Amino acid sequence: MDILDRYIGKTMVVGILAVMLVMVALDSLISFAGETSSIGRANYGVWNAVMYILLNIPQKVYIMFPMIALLGTILSLGVMAGNSELIAIRSAGVSILRITYSVLKTGIILAAIVIAIGEFVSPPAVQYAKLKRVSAMDSKISLNTDYGLWARDGRNYIHIRRVENDGRLTGIKIYGYDEQHNLVQILESPFAEYEEDHWKLYEVSKRNIYADRIDQKFIATMDWKSLLNPEVVDVVSINPDNLSILKLRSYIEYLKTNKLDSEKYELTFWSKLVAPITIAAMIVLAVPFVFGSLRNVGAGQRILVGFLIGLGFFIFNKLVGNAGLVYINYPWIVAIIPTLVVLMIGVFLIRRIR
Repeated sequence: MDILDRYIGKTMVVGILAVMLVMVALDSLISFAGETSSIGRANYGVWNAVMYILLNIPQKVYIMFPMIALLGTILSLGVMAGNSELIAIRSAGVSILRITYSVLKTGIILAAIVIAIGEFVSPPAVQYAKLKRVSAMDSKISLNTDYGLWARDGRNYIHIRRVENDGRLTGIKIYGYDEQHNLVQILESPFAEYEEDHWKLYEVSKRNIYADRIDQKFIATMDWKSLLNPEVVDVVSINPDNLSILKLRSYIEYLKTNKLDSEKYELTFWSKLVAPITIAAMIVLAVPFVFGSLRNVGAGQRILVGFLIGLGFFIFNKLVGNAGLVYINYPWIVAIIPTLVVLMIGVFLIRRIR
């Protein structure tokens, strides 16, 4: 059986790598087309765009790997079925469950490698890519940490604790300095919204600092013009998909400590934890389509069906995630539901194969 495992494993690796190469190439071309509108802005050129896309590839592979595993498995086993190798293996007395086990062994090893890349390689690469991109477009952006965005606007230093999904800024602090680099003013606002060409700060606490005193007053609303337009903020704001599991856990604790909504980050955290099971479920789902209704069709049809299944899972996962955040108070349940559904369907279909 070791020989069989190695042969199936080798075929699986070739198939998955081929699918990965095609999907990464297509995604990179689409991403480059999207970057063309930004090329020429300030110091952002073609090479900057290429580097930005290349640095994002590990993260894209990590996100797309469930679909890559599905398509790669269908392609690999489809080639073996087309060469009548699966028939020979079955005739030798090897059960479908044993073949599935061989496929899963290779799939899990590849998944472990991809997850390691997603945890240790892609987060710093994506962070570096974003900072280089926005600094090439506007050199005044200084730092985006896991605990908020820091930026410079003339003699003002700005800290934004969080960027909401609707584009609002929360937890804004603006530190104003004079020409001698003395702190002369502090503005604090719990949230801000963008209107036309400026931000509107709400419930502003304004402190003017003098040599002998500090004057403080409260302002209901205040207009604030800044280099931080919504496009720039979107580029440098924290995306939970770009954080490792450890960073996500730390950031969730930070949000809870500050009594902020953390459900979106908790959902991503649990989705990353169940990622190995998700990949295994997609591989299991691929097996019955090769042995079942698709065993006599061409590779193109298998790939098309696999792509549609993978796309359906992606949409279903997003729908369940968005609905679950509204109606279910346990993100871990929301994260695992799509994976369990796919796994149960795969096991059911395998049991029906004769």
